[in-house]
Amino acid sequence: MALTSLDDTSHRDNVTITGDDTKEALELCALLKETCRCHNTPSPAHDTQQVDVNKNSSQYKTLVQQSLSQIQQDHYSKIILSRPVNLQDGVDMPSTLHCGRQSNTPSRSFSLRHGDYQATGFSPELVMSLDKGVVTTEPLAGTRSCKGPEAEIQRLRHELENDRKEIVEHVISVKEAVHEISQLSDKPMVEDFMSVRVRGSVQHLSSRVCGRLSPEKDMWDAFSVLFPSITASGIPKQAAIDAITCLESQPRELYSGAILMIEDENTMEAALVLRSVFQDRDSQWIQAGAGVIAESDPSRELTETCEKLASIAPFVVREAKGLENRLNGYH
Repeated sequence: MALTSLDDTSHRDNVTITGDDTKEALELCALLKETCRCHNTPSPAHDTQQVDVNKNSSQYKTLVQQSLSQIQQDHYSKIILSRPVNLQDGVDMPSTLHCGRQSNTPSRSFSLRHGDYQATGFSPELVMSLDKGVVTTEPLAGTRSCKGPEAEIQRLRHELENDRKEIVEHVISVKEAVHEISQLSDKPMVEDFMSVRVRGSVQHLSSRVCGRLSPEKDMWDAFSVLFPSITASGIPKQAAIDAITCLESQPRELYSGAILMIEDENTMEAALVLRSVFQDRDSQWIQAGAGVIAESDPSRELTETCEKLASIAPFVVREAKGLENRLNGYH
C-alpha cells in the first residue's frame, strides 16, 4: 500500500491511495481522516517531536573538508554529502504527511510502508519523467533559506542568484544533465534555465532539461541513465558514489533514491527521495545533504543542510500509543 500526493494546480491537497484491496484502502482512508487533522502548522492535537537539526555539526564540516581535499586531487568535481539526524520517538507517518504538506511546496509528496520500513517525504524534484515520448529531468542545485519576512526572503533570493559557488554548482549540474539526456535523445534541450523555485523552507536554482526519447530506448533505459540523480550523488557519478560510501557514516538506504509512479510503458515519474523522514524496526531519522564543489565553505554547507531539514523536522509527529498496531495491516 502506498500513499502519494501530486503538487500541481489541479491536484493540490489531493492524496492518491493505491493497493490491491479495496476494503483495505477504504479503511486506510477512514483512518487518515481521523488521524490527520491539521492546518497551516501542526495543530496542538498533534504531538510533534522536538528535533535538534544541529546534531553532529562538527563531524559534518570535517567530512566536507575531506571532500574538498579530494576535489583538489581531481577525484571528482562535485559530491553531495548528507548527514542523518536521529529521532527519539516513533513517527506517525500519515499525520506527518498531512501536517508537512500544509507548509511545503514539493514537486511530489509520498508516504510508504514496506514491511517494517516506512518513509514519508516532500520530494523537491523529479529525477525523471516520461510523458508522450519526452523524457525530462529537473536538476535543483543552489540553495538559500526561504523563511522569515518577505524582505529577507527576497534578499536571500538575490544572494542565491548572484552567488558564484551556487551558480557554478548549478551550471555544472545542468551541463551533466544535458550530457545524460543526449544519451537518450538526439536533440537535448534546456527548456528552463536557472529559475528560482521554492520548496518548503528553502529556495533553489532550478532548470529543466528534456528531449524526445529515441525509438530504440524505453523508460528503463532512461531511468538507468538518469538515476541516481546528479543532484544527490555528484559528478562524475560513480566516483562521487564511491566517495560517499567511504565518507558517510551509514548507508543511505532510500534517502536519495526514487519513488516511481508508472502509468503505462510510455508514462513514468521518478521522484527524488529528499526532505523525508524514515523509520524501521529499530530507529527513526531525517536526513539532508549539500552539494560540495571546489568553491564550497564547510560552514555554509552545514547551514544548507539545516535549511533543508527545516522542510521536514517541524512536522514529524510522534506516534500515538496504539497507532502502530492499527496501521500494521497497511503495507
